[in-house]
Amino acid sequence: MIKLFLSPAGRMGRRNFWIGVIGFIVFVVVMKTILRFMGPTLFQFFLSLIYIVLVFQILYSVYGKRLHDVGRSFWALTGMITLTILIVIAVMLAFGGAEYFTEFAQYDRKEDIDPAEIERIKTGYQDKLANAGQVMQPALYGIWAMFSLWLGLAKPEPSANKYGAMISE
Repeated sequence: MIKLFLSPAGRMGRRNFWIGVIGFIVFVVVMKTILRFMGPTLFQFFLSLIYIVLVFQILYSVYGKRLHDVGRSFWALTGMITLTILIVIAVMLAFGGAEYFTEFAQYDRKEDIDPAEIERIKTGYQDKLANAGQVMQPALYGIWAMFSLWLGLAKPEPSANKYGAMISE
């Protein structure tokens, strides 16, 4: 299991890829639940940093090895991650993010802002951002589901390639 989830070297067959994807989804759900119920503590902060590193490590290990099996490099996965980040930024800006920054930009750095004004700005943005999740989540889940489906159904290269020997299904 450690090689499956933490080693990006080599190739991976379709069956192991689907096992890896399911394991990754379970890991994300469990960690999000733990972080949500833990509350804002220093331990939660450090655990969330470890979580982010592990997410990328598992993504590159599972998806990367499968990309290698079909004869492709990690660049397709890096493109997917970049696309995800760009979609998140675009949706956040479209749903009030630009206005949020504009509201705070009108104040000088050294100027004290009334706490009630800060709360008003945050509340207004959080309400708009809640609507963004209804747009962003299905889009991101759909894109990653299509990418996963493509990788999970793609035929492996029938012989050894630059990433290693052929893997039996």
